[in-house]
Amino acid sequence: MNNTTRVRHYTIPVHRPYNFAAVLAFLERHVAYGIEKVKDNTYIRYIPIQNTYGAITVTMKSQDALAITIQGAMNDEHVLKKIKNLFDTDHNPISLPVPTGVRVIGCFNPFEAAVSIILGQLISIKQATKKLELLIITFGKCIEESPETNIYTFPEPKDLMYKEIEKLGITKMKSGAIRELANLIEAQKVIFSKNADINTLEKTLLSIKGIGHWTTQLILMRCFQFKDAFPKNDLFIQKMIEKNSFHESEWVNQRAYLTHYLWSESYSNVPKK
Repeated sequence: MNNTTRVRHYTIPVHRPYNFAAVLAFLERHVAYGIEKVKDNTYIRYIPIQNTYGAITVTMKSQDALAITIQGAMNDEHVLKKIKNLFDTDHNPISLPVPTGVRVIGCFNPFEAAVSIILGQLISIKQATKKLELLIITFGKCIEESPETNIYTFPEPKDLMYKEIEKLGITKMKSGAIRELANLIEAQKVIFSKNADINTLEKTLLSIKGIGHWTTQLILMRCFQFKDAFPKNDLFIQKMIEKNSFHESEWVNQRAYLTHYLWSESYSNVPKK
């Protein structure tokens, strides 16, 4: 990284309550190796810039704001927009039946998030992040190697369209789904935009062999900012709704927040140091 590039500091306001610890815990569980990390109550992401990279960090400045630092020659406005999406900073909890501080985690790179979600089907989060690491190391590009950390870029859709992903120990079904999604993106039949027609998009995703309702809802949630996405056939979600006597109808148009609320109840909200 070009350390001579000045560091820029920004503040992004948030509505209370904002459970930053829960957001970081989620991001840490799903971290993309060599691309992002969570450390010392801070989210860090490396941004490719030609043959080098820049970096952004996000931490909680106060109960009302996130503190952002950006280093590297990049479009700050574009980066800040992505951070707002990732951390769901525009959401006001007062609109929810329960004014919880959790947020619907977005993404910085939609294709990266979608591949991670596909890999997470029917296996543990730990197994999924390991498979994601193998995919990044094998098909991504290493920007920097050092004893402290290795920095990678995530493969583009065109880089995975015809790759033998199965050789990483990833099932034939998941490998095929990743290739098909990559092909649809390259053919512009799937365009990552929050203005996408959700019904059409849902049908397109479900038409991919190896992508079912659970995966589709999570992709809609994280990659398209669809706040009513709801993986209702998830057994854990069903059990938690019954246990807490929640009524799904009370969260209409905001069921993604119900999903994250239930997930947050099952994990420690404090990231590992």
